[in-house]
Amino acid sequence: MRTYKRDASPHHFNLEIKSYSSLSTTLAKKYESNAFEAGGHKWRLSLYPNQMINGHRYISLYLATAKSGVRSLRSMSSGISCQRSIRSQYHRISGDGEVYATFRLFVFDQKQQKYFTVEDGAGNLSLFDSVTTEVGFAKFLPRDTFEHPSEGYLLNDCCTFGAEVFVNTDKRTSYRESLSPVHYSIRPQSIFCYDLVKFSSQFGLEHLCPNLISFGERKWQLCVYPKGYGQDKDISLSLYLRSADDLYTLPSVYVEFNLRVVDRAFNLHHIKRTGKHWFLSSDNTFGWSDFMPLRTLNDPSKGFLRDDILSVEVQMLVKHGS
Repeated sequence: MRTYKRDASPHHFNLEIKSYSSLSTTLAKKYESNAFEAGGHKWRLSLYPNQMINGHRYISLYLATAKSGVRSLRSMSSGISCQRSIRSQYHRISGDGEVYATFRLFVFDQKQQKYFTVEDGAGNLSLFDSVTTEVGFAKFLPRDTFEHPSEGYLLNDCCTFGAEVFVNTDKRTSYRESLSPVHYSIRPQSIFCYDLVKFSSQFGLEHLCPNLISFGERKWQLCVYPKGYGQDKDISLSLYLRSADDLYTLPSVYVEFNLRVVDRAFNLHHIKRTGKHWFLSSDNTFGWSDFMPLRTLNDPSKGFLRDDILSVEVQMLVKHGS
C-alpha cells in the first residue's frame, strides 16, 4: 500500500455517507455502492465498516465489478434461533472476460480538506474476472483512526469515500452517490395486503410471488411457500421479502418490515414477524422458513384460511440507503 493526501477529488466516483451510524446500528457487515462507469466498464465500491483482522478493527474498502446476473435461492441459517433466511447465489454471465486496471481509493479528510489516498505501492495492474470480482485494501484505515474526530474523516456522522479506475480506455466521467437515512412513518400506503384465493389448491406450488411492492423508490416482492421451504418443508408456512431490484448495479439498502398472516375469521390470532436486514447483491432475500406451523394454519378454530383465502400483510417501516 502507498498512502498520501491530495487536494484533487476522485475523478470517477464519490460515495457520500450522511448517516454513518446507520451502518453500525443496523449491524451492516458490508455496503455496496451504486454502479459507476470508468474505462468502458461498470464498477462499484464495497465498504466493510467493521473488519476484525488479527484482533484489530479496520475499515476495509474494495473496488468491485458491477455486473447483472441471475439468482437462485438456497437456504442458509441466519444464526438466530427460530429465524432462518434464504440467501441468494450469483451465477455470472460470461461477457467481457478479464479486465486489468489500476485504481486508487479515497476517504475525505474534512478538517484538512484533502483526500487520503490508498493505492498499490508498486503500481501493479489488478485482474478482475469471473473469479476475482473485488480487489482492494483490507486494512484501508484502522477503525479507531477513522472514527476519531481529530482525524477529520468522520464528522457529524458524515464521511465521503471515492474511487479512480484506470483501464485501457478512460473517459473520466464522474459519478456521485449519497447515502442518507430515510425514515418512513407507519401509514396506510406502506401496508400492502394480499388475499391469496383458493389457497388449498396452491399447496402443490413451490412458491407464490404476488405483484411487486413499491416502497422508498425500490421494488419488493412477497414470497410465499405454502408447504414450507428447506428444512421446514411440510412443517411450516414460509414467508420471505425479496428485493426485486438489480442489486448488482444499485446500492445496498436496509429496511425494517413486518410480515403478518391475518386471522380472517375472528381477528384475534394474527401471526406477525419483524425483519431487519441489509439487502445486498449476494443477500437479496430475508424471511422465515418457519413462519408458522402448517397445523396452526389449517386449524379451523384459528380462522386463518376462512373461505380458503390466505391473507398476508407486508408493512414497510424503515429504509436506509439510496
